[in-house]
Amino acid sequence: MKKLLASFILVASLGLAASAQSPVKLSLYDTIAWPQTDYTNVSLGLIDNNTPVIHGVDLNFISARAEEMHGLQAAFAYSRSYEMRGLQSAIYTISKDAVGVQWGLLNVSDNLTGVQWGLVNVNDMEALGAQIGAVNFAQNMTGLQFGFYNQSQYFKGLQLGFVNNTTVIDRGLQIGFVNIIKDGGWFPGMIFVNGRF
Repeated sequence: MKKLLASFILVASLGLAASAQSPVKLSLYDTIAWPQTDYTNVSLGLIDNNTPVIHGVDLNFISARAEEMHGLQAAFAYSRSYEMRGLQSAIYTISKDAVGVQWGLLNVSDNLTGVQWGLVNVNDMEALGAQIGAVNFAQNMTGLQFGFYNQSQYFKGLQLGFVNNTTVIDRGLQIGFVNIIKDGGWFPGMIFVNGRF
């Protein structure tokens, strides 16, 4: 009877490992993982984890990668997701479409709705929310940039920093030692305050 029960548990666990979904995934490196799954709720990795869909928690010692991540994604060195909803944390975080918080030394996103908080924050397309760091770069920024150096192509909101630089301002205010607005501001360059309402 004990051998029959042990055989049943072994067969059931092998079936679980072969399935496309699993509540927990343990990973050593990339596809060296148990179980091999494309969807999980909890993913724990040592060197690297590559799970396409995670709705829950993705914790990794070195790096984490996911196509779709909803929840918490954290790693020491590198954290990447195509679609991120929640909190992403590592030394270097990158996401194509981020909704939530990116927290690391270097944060990069194409589209951001939320907060980038780190030493350097970069947004390549649309940003709605806040960038808080020493250096902040945004293509189209609506919200707050707070740092030593803030730069945007198109800006609407508030820039607080030592140097604030924007090409076009729709509506907003720059407060800092050097404030540059190439098009649409009160002055092309001004100390302390510049803007447009």
